[in-house]
Amino acid sequence: MNNIEKNSCELEILIATMNRDSLDFLSVMFQNNDLDDYQILIINQTTESNLLKSNKANIRVINSFEKGISKSRNLAVNNAIGEICLLADDDVIYLKHFEKKIVEAYKNNNKASVLTFKTLTTEGKPYSNYPQKITTLFKFYRKILSIEITFKTKELIKSKINFNENFGLGATFEEGENVFFFRSIFEKGIPSYFVPETIVIHKPVSSSDDVTSDRYIFGRAAMHYKLQGSFAYFYAIKLMFALLRRGLIGFDQVIPKFNVALKGIRKYKQIQK
Repeated sequence: MNNIEKNSCELEILIATMNRDSLDFLSVMFQNNDLDDYQILIINQTTESNLLKSNKANIRVINSFEKGISKSRNLAVNNAIGEICLLADDDVIYLKHFEKKIVEAYKNNNKASVLTFKTLTTEGKPYSNYPQKITTLFKFYRKILSIEITFKTKELIKSKINFNENFGLGATFEEGENVFFFRSIFEKGIPSYFVPETIVIHKPVSSSDDVTSDRYIFGRAAMHYKLQGSFAYFYAIKLMFALLRRGLIGFDQVIPKFNVALKGIRKYKQIQK
């Protein structure tokens, strides 16, 4: 850990990364902007022999020896100094003056504690079928990417909102961390909205789009069991039919993939004992 004692700032970018020993990757992320203009906290999940250091006053680093995106996010939030924070991964590119859109959105929606924004793909298209106007998040929160999420830090900490560390890349179940994050927000009545402003560029496919992978099926089945109990078995059956109908799996894969879903449910039940 270094450069960790700093004063508060208006906006901070919380970057999750792994096994970095150089800050060079930031030049790609901020190629449309001046890196020196931004307050950044990097959570570098790594080993004791491969540490990341920063000699820049605006860039703080925490080297963590744990694994999992949810653990990274929680560590970042607990050490954040930004009044507003933006979640980030190390494979994005920010649009020019993206921060102005975020700060302005909070000024225009001063009761909001969580705002999400739009992503543009590297092909120049919207990442999702976004709403055309400001709207609450409840109807489409499952489609929101982590890199679109911003929040007022004090509100999250005061409300004890965090990411479920059993879910997300690098965890036991590598899906669903954002779903539980937003459900906690809704359950505690925290004002949250979508703002139709584009702030970031990402490749057209994310890790959560690989719907035929064992990782996805295992994690999604566990996620649905946590959400719906035994109805997760019906979800698993429905998922198999959907993948088969869309031609994403063949008949010979239905039983093996269904068994992966059952393993995910069993694993979740096991860790809850």
